[in-house]
Amino acid sequence: MIADYVPAILAISAFATYVLQLWTGVAFAGWSGDDSLVERSKSPGPYWFVMTLQTLALIIIPVLILLNR
Repeated sequence: MIADYVPAILAISAFATYVLQLWTGVAFAGWSGDDSLVERSKSPGPYWFVMTLQTLALIIIPVLILLNR
């Protein structure tokens, strides 16, 4: 029963994280290491690269999967 809601919960939390990163200007770039957070004001190039990868993972890939069905 709860398994039916897990994809929706994950999608909502991923989208909320994405919007929060755009709003604050701090992107989460990795799991470990010193450079896991990238600030837009200090390094805009890597920040937008991370946001582009997240856009690909959160929006474009799911749309392609849906269109393939």
